[in-house]
Amino acid sequence: MRLNSVVFKIGATILFLQLIILIPFGYIVLQLILNYSINQTETQLVQLSEKYAGEINELEDPENIQLLEHLTEMTNTSAVIVDQDGKIITKANWHDELTNQIVTDDQLQHLHKGETVIEEVSFNGSTYLKVGQPIVKENKNEENASVILFSSFGLISNSIHNIIILVILASLGAIGLAIGFTIFISKKIGGPLIAMEKVAKQIAEKKDFSRKVDYQANDEIGSLATAINHLSQTLERYQTNRNEFFSNITHELKTPLTYVKGYANAVRHEMYQSEEEKQEFLEIIENEADHISNLMDDLTDLSKIEEGKIDLNKEAFNLNMLAEEMMRRSQFRANQKGLKLHVYTPNTPIHLYADKNRMEQIFTNLIENAVRYTEKGEIKIEVTDIGNHIQVKIIDTGIGIKKQDIPFLFERFYRVDKSRSRANGGTGLGLSIVKNLVEMHEGTIDFDSELNKGTTVTLTFPK
Repeated sequence: MRLNSVVFKIGATILFLQLIILIPFGYIVLQLILNYSINQTETQLVQLSEKYAGEINELEDPENIQLLEHLTEMTNTSAVIVDQDGKIITKANWHDELTNQIVTDDQLQHLHKGETVIEEVSFNGSTYLKVGQPIVKENKNEENASVILFSSFGLISNSIHNIIILVILASLGAIGLAIGFTIFISKKIGGPLIAMEKVAKQIAEKKDFSRKVDYQANDEIGSLATAINHLSQTLERYQTNRNEFFSNITHELKTPLTYVKGYANAVRHEMYQSEEEKQEFLEIIENEADHISNLMDDLTDLSKIEEGKIDLNKEAFNLNMLAEEMMRRSQFRANQKGLKLHVYTPNTPIHLYADKNRMEQIFTNLIENAVRYTEKGEIKIEVTDIGNHIQVKIIDTGIGIKKQDIPFLFERFYRVDKSRSRANGGTGLGLSIVKNLVEMHEGTIDFDSELNKGTTVTLTFPK
């Protein structure tokens, strides 16, 4: 596993989070057990000291001394009885490392007051818990005495040592489980991401758009897998359209250039039969030059739109008059095909705040398309005021569009019918430019078409 892989990073992050929880938790548990053990030892020692002090009535009684020795051996403690001056009267189960300096003057004063003394002391490197208890005398005239018990922390240390070992083993087991859980989770999360990386590389480097991410889940990773698959389909369609686009552009440029070259050569070498034929040749050259110029203009507009370099010069203008003007411009071509043109506008002028030149470009494109692909019948423009919006419909009785082609009409490199001849013109760029210009005006454009019956284009703009 590579250190910079996503699986390692996810796993390391999860394991780190688990460890920063387990380590403090283990330390807290250990401290609680340690404190509990010390408190329990202290409580037991206080109880023993109280018991000793209560049992010893006569300091000189041999039975009492034997009882003290017997109890200290049973409880593995050391005991000493001191007089009111702190001098040792007797010892029981005494250890050599214990010093004769048993109590301090301050502790003696507490014992004389009948108080219990508790202290941790160290002798020659060993730690003891010391508990002092005043001996209760039946005869008030007898001198005060105290019993002092010592319990080594060695036993506690052994218990703590065993507890530490158990805690460490439990922690190691928990870490092992955490590592296993981390590996499982990281592979569960990282596996699909690695698969996506491989698919993305195949798509980017080998243009293999058939590769798909086989992962389905209702989460963010599932959404990412769906997005990559969708991107693959989009890129495949883009690649196909791009190749077709360049093929179309090449054809669109090559054909008029061939005509221009051929007819220019004919005129230069006077290969015409009459002056009328010469003028016809020159007209063909001019028309083909216009076709190339229009194609270049479309490419330039498309490039500017993609780069966001088109600025709108908005102004308020009469949309009714613009619609009528656009129809008049197309009247000549419509008359050549025997088409009727109609404009329907409200009696009240409708003013639109927009870039007039760009609106002319939108109308010109759509009306020319309608004329180009309509062989008989009529073309209508309807302008309507619908509250907060203005609606413009361009309706024709032309050849129509297949339903399955409508969703792709505005793609930059898409041609509805690849068999349509050059006589109809078009490069597949016009509608893409129109859609972008409409959206720049915060408007919408919709197509409704039926094959061999006609097409309705609906433009909607906000007032």
